[in-house]
Amino acid sequence: MSTRSTAEQHRDQIGSLIQRNEIVVWGGDLFDFRWSSFSTESEAVDYSLAYLQQWRKEFPHQQFVFLCGNHDASPVFLNELRQWIQGDANFVFAGDVLRIGDTVMLHGDQIEGRGTIHRFENYRQRWADKKRAAMWRFAGYDAIVAARAHKVAAAVAHSNKTAIKKLNRFLTLQELTHETGVRQVVFGHTHRLIRGVQHNRMHFFNGGAAIRHVPFRPVEIELDSID
Repeated sequence: MSTRSTAEQHRDQIGSLIQRNEIVVWGGDLFDFRWSSFSTESEAVDYSLAYLQQWRKEFPHQQFVFLCGNHDASPVFLNELRQWIQGDANFVFAGDVLRIGDTVMLHGDQIEGRGTIHRFENYRQRWADKKRAAMWRFAGYDAIVAARAHKVAAAVAHSNKTAIKKLNRFLTLQELTHETGVRQVVFGHTHRLIRGVQHNRMHFFNGGAAIRHVPFRPVEIELDSID
């Protein structure tokens, strides 16, 4: 639903990953209501729910979990999503943070709060309040993507080392640390691949992003069950 999305190009890869795993976690920013190609929010919401339903029907035996990101923090969408999944045990809305055994998953925009919960909540709320960008702004947005300037911006704003440190600070406030049994952290948001970088005895993973000129390798890991 965004002009920079390459999700359809990766559809076979995504389907193959879903097929061989029991749990599928959509890690936030699956949809982009700020830069939606649809003219109205209701159209964008309908498309988003249909997209999720398509995967749900194709793989009825998998457990799906949806985590919220900043670009899909639309209150209208999240309200519709909650209603849609009512009574469906195989589709769960997990909010902002999910822990399964020794693994924590979250979108990763928590780093925008400089590690504090209050600043993160303010950042996310600002995104929730944003409306679809005006059409005249799309040309400039597409030009930035075409010139790959968004990759440079991501590298400057979110180096892997800095992002992991900020995320670790946030997780510590949530008591999600190696001392509390966390061994793996999976996040997104920064559009930069991370394949198991160790920090504070935890391993961090990031699958990049399914957008133009950005590498995308969905994270596939073993999960330990909760004792």
